[in-house]
Amino acid sequence: MPSATNIGAVIRRLRERWRLTQQDVVEYARLERSASYISSIETGKTSPTLAELEAMAIVFRTNVIDLIREAQGEEPAAPAPETSFAHILELLRALDPPGQALAEELLKVLVAHQGRNR
Repeated sequence: MPSATNIGAVIRRLRERWRLTQQDVVEYARLERSASYISSIETGKTSPTLAELEAMAIVFRTNVIDLIREAQGEEPAAPAPETSFAHILELLRALDPPGQALAEELLKVLVAHQGRNR
């Protein structure tokens, strides 16, 4: 596994690319940690658990394998089409219950709209 410093640099780069604060990452990944924990990861003082890394990967719309590859200086794998059911399910799981209910309602509206346009 890559060193804490390498994975931390990747986390920081992705966080900055997405224009997120360290607190945003904690909240969106639903980590039971403080923003200073993300700082500790980014500076190489600590390493995230695999579960935490997976949660952060979802926030950054990537996967753990690509995070590790990038930390090791390798190119990430070619992106998979983002319209896969697995990706949609991943996005739904990242939402809180009210967000999931809203997403369901939006999908129903889209399906009804598509039915009218056939």
